[in-house]
Amino acid sequence: MTENPNRGADGPRSIDPELRYKYLGFEVKPGKIENLFGSDSEKESWIKKILDKRKAGIRLREDCSLTEPRVASYERIVLTITSLLIVFSLFLPWFSGVKEIEIESAPTTQQQAGAATGAAVDQAAQKDDQGFSSITGIKKKKEIRREYYSMSAMGALASIGDVGGKIFSSGIILMFTGFLFIIYMLLCLGLAGYTIYSIHTLKGDSDTVALKLKKILKYSWAPVIIWVFCLLISVIGADYSFNTAGSLKQLGSSYGISAYLGFLTYGFYLSLAAFVLNAVKAIEI
Repeated sequence: MTENPNRGADGPRSIDPELRYKYLGFEVKPGKIENLFGSDSEKESWIKKILDKRKAGIRLREDCSLTEPRVASYERIVLTITSLLIVFSLFLPWFSGVKEIEIESAPTTQQQAGAATGAAVDQAAQKDDQGFSSITGIKKKKEIRREYYSMSAMGALASIGDVGGKIFSSGIILMFTGFLFIIYMLLCLGLAGYTIYSIHTLKGDSDTVALKLKKILKYSWAPVIIWVFCLLISVIGADYSFNTAGSLKQLGSSYGISAYLGFLTYGFYLSLAAFVLNAVKAIEI
């Protein structure tokens, strides 16, 4: 390697002042920078503040984001509330449906002279003394009564022997969906409860606690992935192993995306929204 000819006994050369001004301004304000202070007293006051900070060991400026905790106290409260909502949602309706029942009302009798002018199911014609015929018509009306049903997540877990038997015998898609939803419900209890416990019991400095909480909160993506995955495989569909006649309207003739979305109600979506909030905070930390 060739030796730098500019290096001499006097040490390294100083930077050209003109070049220093150029780089100091970052080309935002070309030319020499004007005086930053209005007076020498103002300059001395700022220098004194800097020296006082150095003596106190303060090396960061005021309102520096590096000094802010990764998880503020109000964010701990929000995470606690969202986790409590996840547990509380287990007792709200997760699944709902409607059953339509046809009811025949009492028949009505109508007599008309001459010819019948209305729809009649049963008709009997008779003639009087003058030769006029009298037609008696019996009208039957059909009414549809709707009965609404709902079930909470805890109710679904309690009736897994009855409802689960029908689900786990209705094809691989429906079986897999039922299995994943059981995992989802268990996560509502286990993961949400562990999150609440960790928020209030983790020890250490703020950064260490935040990083440990981040590892827990990132698992909140698992329920979201379960919901999306079940939505995608519902497009494939599956046949039921039981007769759906007289059952809930949302069932349809076979399992599909309409049945999947039609059964889920506000209790489930409350838990899903709370999981999303917790998962987003894990990205933020």
